[in-house]
Amino acid sequence: MRLVLLALAMMSFVGMKAQNEGDVVIPAGQTTIPDSAYYKNVEMTSLTIPASVETIGNNVVDHCFRLVYITVDADNPNFKSIGGVVYSKDGKKLILCPPGKTGEFTIPAHATTIAPYAFRTCKKLTSIVLPAGIEEIPEGAFMGCWGLEKVNLPQGLKRIGKHAFDGTIIQKMNMPTTMEYIDDEAFINTSLVEVNLRVTTPFELGENVFSEIHVTRLNVPAAGLQNFKKHPKWGKFGRITPTHSYWTVNLP
Repeated sequence: MRLVLLALAMMSFVGMKAQNEGDVVIPAGQTTIPDSAYYKNVEMTSLTIPASVETIGNNVVDHCFRLVYITVDADNPNFKSIGGVVYSKDGKKLILCPPGKTGEFTIPAHATTIAPYAFRTCKKLTSIVLPAGIEEIPEGAFMGCWGLEKVNLPQGLKRIGKHAFDGTIIQKMNMPTTMEYIDDEAFINTSLVEVNLRVTTPFELGENVFSEIHVTRLNVPAAGLQNFKKHPKWGKFGRITPTHSYWTVNLP
């Protein structure tokens, strides 16, 4: 019976999606926005979330390229909207950014967590400014942000999740000294040509973290050069050179 009710709820939700264009308003009483609820709804320009919504799934507005603003009812106890972007009620977690956002986006200083796939297919974003306090960039966070060419990785960042920057056009990446792990294919399908480190001891990598690793330059402190060259994964970089190389850029 529970499965039947869930199936009926999903059918109702999908039906509502198909019937609405432009300004989409989720009806009061709806408690869940399921994964991929509005996938490729290319007509939607705004989304209104009622006070009743308790959970928001992944990839809810994936490929909704005209969606520029999401509004959350002020009485919702779980979420709120700031500048059209959805956050947890306390503002500490960024939940969902509409794919129609353009240019540079600065994540507020009070945000310490990003939800998985929060910026997926925000293809018009060119730059992301991350605040201090972010310790992890989760799985798929900026996946499909095809115009993203610049992001700072703040000191204090420890982990980068799977496919976090998959499909971006970032060319240079500066890693903070606090990094501990980069998960599988985090920088696959990117335009990365240079990675800059300030540590002498390699930190752990997942599988196939970087695309075109044979043509990407890795710059590390001279004292750690051999450590990286001998590492089974870092050592696969085509060029590993000291950080005093003229190729490097300013590190945070």
